[in-house]
Amino acid sequence: MLPIHSDVWSGDSPYEINLWVPLVNCYKTKSMYILEQKDYLDFKKDMKNKNYSSSQDIFKLAKHKIKWLTVNYGEFLIFNQGLPHGNVVNVEKETRWSMNCRFKSYFSPYGDKKVGEFFLPITTRAMTEIGINFEYPFNK
Repeated sequence: MLPIHSDVWSGDSPYEINLWVPLVNCYKTKSMYILEQKDYLDFKKDMKNKNYSSSQDIFKLAKHKIKWLTVNYGEFLIFNQGLPHGNVVNVEKETRWSMNCRFKSYFSPYGDKKVGEFFLPITTRAMTEIGINFEYPFNK
């Protein structure tokens, strides 16, 4: 169970995107919820105007605007992990199995999770290789 959170709040970079792949049909409490971008600005204002001491308090603030997702086996979800999201205790009759991967630009800020520690480059484009290997022809 993951109470409401944003991965950025705990040190992940806001320059990432999250790929969530359910290995079973995910619905209701067997799935996850997210606060959509259109509702995030109001949520941020409310967060700044009040003092919250727990994730339960934050969930109460967002509860009426969160969207519960249905993502079936064979489908996937790509989402902005900077938006508040989470899940609750699964009370459905089946177990949830899923995995997630995060993607970002090689040169975007990394937050607390660095290349080689948490992220591994899987595709480096030609221009990135040229830039990495560039050497000035004069002493700098």
